[in-house]
Amino acid sequence: MKDKTKKQLLMGGAAAIGAGIAAWGIRKAIKTYEVETTESLISLHKGSRVYQTAAGPVEASIFGEGPPVMVIHGAAGGYDQGAVRAEQFEGIKYISVSRPGYLRTPLDTGVTMAEQADAMAALMDTLGIEKAAFIGTSTGGLVSIHFALRYPERCWALVLASAVNAPLELKINALATFSPLVETDFLPWVFLHPETLLMINPVLRKQVAADPDKMETIRQLVHTVYPFTLRLSGIHNDATQIEATPELPLETIKTPTLVIHGDADDTVPFSQGIASATRIPNAKFLPIPGGTHYAILTHLEITRPVIMDFIREHTPK
Repeated sequence: MKDKTKKQLLMGGAAAIGAGIAAWGIRKAIKTYEVETTESLISLHKGSRVYQTAAGPVEASIFGEGPPVMVIHGAAGGYDQGAVRAEQFEGIKYISVSRPGYLRTPLDTGVTMAEQADAMAALMDTLGIEKAAFIGTSTGGLVSIHFALRYPERCWALVLASAVNAPLELKINALATFSPLVETDFLPWVFLHPETLLMINPVLRKQVAADPDKMETIRQLVHTVYPFTLRLSGIHNDATQIEATPELPLETIKTPTLVIHGDADDTVPFSQGIASATRIPNAKFLPIPGGTHYAILTHLEITRPVIMDFIREHTPK
């Protein structure tokens, strides 16, 4: 990344953080941050377990009853991010993981996206799961694609939501640029707090403000970014791996695939969703008009029934 672009990103990030602090008021912000950080740490350790696999330790949260579905989160996430998405769907056994570099899954469990796919297979072995469906969002979609390519016999359905399948010009790669601003958790907390996010993202605010359930879901999702420092090594690695993503042989994927992508996604371009939908044989495509990177949640009334029908259709008999 060019120095000028990096400087612009840092200045823009600092300005957004400053606006967030101003909007909150410094005393209120600090007090709320301390409470939410403590609550997050307690909740994170209660909500998951670290499994020892052949690939290394993998953190996961398992809940629900039904056919097994692996939920693979995006950048800046963890098992808790996947759980927020998974909780919107019923009648399924969800295995929501923390990818390597996030929370309690160490980075050396799997550095490359192919190695992370191998780690998911190793976790399935540990759990005694022969086959599963995969729901991969954003960068988690890239890992899910690798899994479908490497283990076609173990993946009976693939849902790609706002999924990465090629290098990105700026957004996720730029996350690693903000290291000078994120050496402690407070500034990322201000920058990525729902109050700040909705203030600087009017499209997202418009889509959820009138619906209390959607607003609460977005608040829960954004809350999964904290504590940020427990996810930073994964974010840095994601930036490196995405930038180095080669041309993927999407045409060779044999798994039944559903692609969901918003046409207003400014993090992972809509063109990547189109590429997945057109290149993966017989893929079903659900474009979301006006949908942002959060389309799977902001448009639940559209995405939920389609995902549930797709999974039911392809569940092994």
